[in-house]
Amino acid sequence: MKRLIPIPIAVAFTAILFAMAPAAQAQTADSGADVYQQSCARCHQSDGTGVAGTFPPLANNPDVVDPAYVADVVTNGLEGKEIMGVGYDGAMPSFANRLSPEEIDAVAGYVAELGGGGGAAPASTTTVPQGPVSESAGEDIFTGATPLANGGTACIACHEAGKYDRLAGPGMAMDLNGIVDSYGQAGFVSAITDPLVDPMVAVFGDHPITDKEANDLAAFLETTQADAGNSDTSIDLLVAVGLLGFVVLMLIAAGFVKGPQDTYVEKLRSSR
Repeated sequence: MKRLIPIPIAVAFTAILFAMAPAAQAQTADSGADVYQQSCARCHQSDGTGVAGTFPPLANNPDVVDPAYVADVVTNGLEGKEIMGVGYDGAMPSFANRLSPEEIDAVAGYVAELGGGGGAAPASTTTVPQGPVSESAGEDIFTGATPLANGGTACIACHEAGKYDRLAGPGMAMDLNGIVDSYGQAGFVSAITDPLVDPMVAVFGDHPITDKEANDLAAFLETTQADAGNSDTSIDLLVAVGLLGFVVLMLIAAGFVKGPQDTYVEKLRSSR
């Protein structure tokens, strides 16, 4: 004969299960907010408003109210997106190798809440400068005059900014003119102290940039905003010089060809 669970115990057990359900949901929401702050806020901003023209907004965005869609984008990445008639050209990398399936599900649920106008955006936890920042110190870090505390390559090896050209030549890595304006200081600091792009991870994964170094770099790069476009000017100058050289060569070649022709015509005239 089967032993039956006493009714008081069964009722108590059921009550415990019901009590645990909201707690589990709250924990999932909290973990989603944490993942968002660590991995998403640097581009989409802490309040989900994004960056105009580069990173689309997530708050009140009808495209992200489906958690399955959000999870797919987080897993596979996305480049180029038009939302409510506005185009965004930022490239989002895949987070499949950076977040666990559970973390992806948690942040997808959280972003879906933001998209529907629900949920509270997390407060930023990006480290703020300890003491005053220094533009000159940031410039020295960028050029490599001051080595990074934890090792790693100087920014100028791959990037250009202001009057400094990248040492590795054009096309090696993105132009950093205007980068702080696009990301915001907190987003820029977060992006280089906890990099997501594979080349940055390869260089700085074991040699992290310190918060102080990152904030000094941000201070320096804020001064290069007006220099944005210098690279285009240099390219235009090179193209103009190249065209001028081509014209000169054509004129020289035409002179060599015209000389024998003139001589042959003169011989014909003199033989008459």
